[in-house]
Amino acid sequence: MTRVLYSALITQIFLLSYSLSFGQVHKPDSVKIECEGFDTESFTDVSCDAFDYSFRDSKKVKRIRDKANLSLFNAQRGNFKKTKSNSIDVRGKITYHFGKTNEKYCFDVFGKFYRNGEFYYNKKLLIAIADNIYSKHPAYLDTLRSHE
Repeated sequence: MTRVLYSALITQIFLLSYSLSFGQVHKPDSVKIECEGFDTESFTDVSCDAFDYSFRDSKKVKRIRDKANLSLFNAQRGNFKKTKSNSIDVRGKITYHFGKTNEKYCFDVFGKFYRNGEFYYNKKLLIAIADNIYSKHPAYLDTLRSHE
């Protein structure tokens, strides 16, 4: 009887520790921001796939590794709200690096983000990006509202 109880206890401990490992919040090792000027105009909307080619010579690139900024950008990952949008005119990409995996979002100048076929809105993240790239975000971002 005690052998069965010990076996059940060990199994429970193993399963509990296994299930808790999936609930861990992963913090990024670094964040890479690639951004074209918010005032840059193009003849057609630039897709996420075309961003690198379209702005290869003019985009700004910044990698963030300091703990304070990493914490700020990690916190903004929780502010994504799904939208019904179906297009985006990309002016930048933000990539969260987690060791061997990456989480990449494309964004426009109005706070719309795109990832894996889904559209999101995240004004706070766009402001954090602009503050890091330009040291101060454009004033229109303070009055920006979601399209939904």
